[in-house]
Amino acid sequence: MSLSSSLPLLLLSVVAVSCSETQKCENVPQTCPVMACGAPGINGFPGKDGHDGAKGEKGEPGQGLRGLQGPPGKLGPPGIQGLAGLAGSKGQKGDPGTCPDCSGSPVTSQIQALQAELELIKKWLFFSLGKKIGKKFFLSYGGSMPFDRVKAVCTQFGASVATPKNEAENNAIMHATGGDAFLGITDEKTEGQFLDMKGNKQTYLNWEDGEPNNVGSGEDCVMIKTSGKWNDISCSTSILAVCEFPV
Repeated sequence: MSLSSSLPLLLLSVVAVSCSETQKCENVPQTCPVMACGAPGINGFPGKDGHDGAKGEKGEPGQGLRGLQGPPGKLGPPGIQGLAGLAGSKGQKGDPGTCPDCSGSPVTSQIQALQAELELIKKWLFFSLGKKIGKKFFLSYGGSMPFDRVKAVCTQFGASVATPKNEAENNAIMHATGGDAFLGITDEKTEGQFLDMKGNKQTYLNWEDGEPNNVGSGEDCVMIKTSGKWNDISCSTSILAVCEFPV
């Protein structure tokens, strides 16, 4: 068979197939867009990232075991110094300390040498200027002055006006002054009641005969005479000063 003679038969077959496909499409229910019957398209480019949303509330702590504590952070700058606090209550007195064994040390040797030198100086003073009786050392200041000045001079040197408490001390004062010196005894507060510088009643007395007589109602102080006896005189009188030092 030639090509020209078979052409009508070929066209008839194509028309028959086309009509068959058309009938199939027309018989399908129209339940989807027309494009559903076509081939799927190519995926587009991904969209841009959206903005961050608002921060949510803090959640409840977890139920698991707590982790290990991390290392401490870097030390911050020092703050401003605060105001001083109130003074605390006074503590209890501590136990007395114990002196370490310093025997043979240079400091101990120097102290011992100074103590020995001080004792030697005291002996020189006792021998040449004053007199030591018991735990008292009587020393004359020299010069004449009223009683108030005598008290001030003795206080200045850490002493007090000489006040004999017995015959031995009375004689020591005589040795230091030769007499005519103030004693630390007065009746300025109450006439006839002679007290020492501490306000205690003077129990040892060694008055001259006829004394005290308070001549002119103004003799409130006491002096030791060259005889060792006592006489009441005016406190404004200027005579020797004699002081007593504890030793």
